[in-house]
Amino acid sequence: MSSKNKFSSKNKMKFPKIITIGSATFDIFIKPNDQAMLTLTRPSIQEQWLCLKHGGKIKIDDVIETFGGGATNTAVAFSRMGFATSFVGKIGAEYGEQVVENLKKEKVDTRFVTRTSRDKTGFSTIINTLDGDRTVLGYAGANQLFSAKDLPPDALASADWIFLNHVSGDNQVILNALVKLLDKHPRIHVAWNPGFEQLTAGVKQWNKLLKHIDLLFLNKEEATLFTGIPYSLAKNKHPDPKQHVHDRRSFLPPYADDVRAIMREFLKYGVKNVIITDGRNGAQATDGKHLYFSPVVTTNRVDSLGAGDAFASGFTAAVIDGKGLKMALIYGTLNANSVVSHYGAQKGLLLRKELEAQMEKTKLSVSFTLL
Repeated sequence: MSSKNKFSSKNKMKFPKIITIGSATFDIFIKPNDQAMLTLTRPSIQEQWLCLKHGGKIKIDDVIETFGGGATNTAVAFSRMGFATSFVGKIGAEYGEQVVENLKKEKVDTRFVTRTSRDKTGFSTIINTLDGDRTVLGYAGANQLFSAKDLPPDALASADWIFLNHVSGDNQVILNALVKLLDKHPRIHVAWNPGFEQLTAGVKQWNKLLKHIDLLFLNKEEATLFTGIPYSLAKNKHPDPKQHVHDRRSFLPPYADDVRAIMREFLKYGVKNVIITDGRNGAQATDGKHLYFSPVVTTNRVDSLGAGDAFASGFTAAVIDGKGLKMALIYGTLNANSVVSHYGAQKGLLLRKELEAQMEKTKLSVSFTLL
């Protein structure tokens, strides 16, 4: 059964209920004037490191205060798409009420936010780099205190979709509690973007959860870490997306790494649709039958923070609307492109009418083949 058929007709509602679970943060963006990039080449990998003068006093151009965290980012995104959205997560005393007020302003239901006086709200300082990327100095704070007791079982049982983001608390207990809920209510659809703790535990650890996952979102490095299966390197990499010319005679362009072996591993565990992103090198998705590839939109990136959340929420919104994986890749790509054109993870998230307007004029072309 194709993903388009699975999520259309009776599952398509005017206002489906979506609950996002995971982290909330207060973010401060800075851009140092005097910075440098250092490239280190190792036998199997090339890495870039941000350099600031040791012992120096470095001026910054601006300070921008905003909000982040995977669950609040996706909650705002779904709310702007017109879905009835609730956020489940934990905040601390400092910055916490500002996070809640921002969610209320975005028409996100905050009844299931829990509070703690034991720690601060999650906090990040983001250093914007010369190439439009970012380095994040993150403090998990109250997010680490989120527990299974903070889950609202009745609300979750009545949800149409759960978007599960990174949970940094007692994640084993939290996710086991969700498995029990999903076993009892198999009609609930689930999208999952795992965090580092889940990835390092390995795919076998989460086999009972994976069989409930409709949409699994990972970047290629996370997918390799999760499964232990390496991706096949592309023929010709180029750092500039403008040089990404896709020869349609070949399914994958020469700059895109092959992740099919990894995707097949997830499908073995019962995941229904696997989506693997690779930053400027595009994204791939499969429903177990077909493999789809979408390039990125060529744009001047201001800040890449939140691009993954924007992509995943745009993709999920399209699937909920019954549009299938091909169209979902375009929805996700356009939403991510808008976010990287602004500072912060939420400012560029598109309203439904804005996304549909961009869909009318986009030249993005998604290719597909048999898996």
